[in-house]
Amino acid sequence: MSVRDAITAHYVAGRFEEGDRLLAEQGVALPEHVRLECEGNRLFYERKLQEAVYRYEAAIRLAPDYGIARYQYLVGTQAEREQRFVDAFKRYQAAIGAEPTFVDAYVELGGLLVKADDLAGAAQCYRDAVRLDPADVGNHHNLRAVLSKLAQAEPERYRDELAAADAAHQEAAKRQPAKELRAHRW
Repeated sequence: MSVRDAITAHYVAGRFEEGDRLLAEQGVALPEHVRLECEGNRLFYERKLQEAVYRYEAAIRLAPDYGIARYQYLVGTQAEREQRFVDAFKRYQAAIGAEPTFVDAYVELGGLLVKADDLAGAAQCYRDAVRLDPADVGNHHNLRAVLSKLAQAEPERYRDELAAADAAHQEAAKRQPAKELRAHRW
């Protein structure tokens, strides 16, 4: 795991002081654009999104070809709100390309594909989200919901996978009570 990934993992888990400590210890050795991305990631997980965007854009000015997953994700969600769906799709894809373990991009891309009536594509996004974060009940819920729709049209093809998704959802729900399922727009 890279230093950037280790720092970000602390921020993802809400361990801001630990992430800050690692950034202070290791940040001197990081290229400036990577350090700025880490600072932006902290702000992202604090939900200070505009401040995060400023850090990401400063990093991009230093290294224009450097992919920052959360920046692409934020620009994608903005494009989706503005109903620029092709741009949103490209941004979510860019986020996944920049950081294939960033689960939020898969979730948003899946939701976008549901809107576009590409349920098979959405199911793949949600399978990936479950693979990356199997403890998240929302990921299981999304997969189960899409598989249910697919099974209505093709019961033989999706019956077994839907049954497995139902069981996995129930198991995840036991471990993580559904206090906050992701906001669904479909």
